[in-house]
Amino acid sequence: MAQDTPQENQRITRRQRVLKDGKIVFNSNSSVVDCTIRDMSETGARIVCHHQAAIPADCRLVTLSDNQIRDVKVMWRRGDQLGIRFIGPANRAPPRKW
Repeated sequence: MAQDTPQENQRITRRQRVLKDGKIVFNSNSSVVDCTIRDMSETGARIVCHHQAAIPADCRLVTLSDNQIRDVKVMWRRGDQLGIRFIGPANRAPPRKW
């Protein structure tokens, strides 16, 4: 039986696998990086992003299918993956072409 990673042991809620397109937004919404949301819970998510080195520790996640935006904090980085924690509630994304 496989053991949980340290991050999995620290999670408050269990993540569910998803496959959603997203955008990481930073620099007062002037910088946008495409990402894929691979799993998500009420408190955070794991995303895949090929340009993760450019993403600051504090940013925003736009979930395109839900048209929602949330403030997030990057908790870990591994290869092209990021673990993020939701800092605030989900809000409707501003009208803009992401």
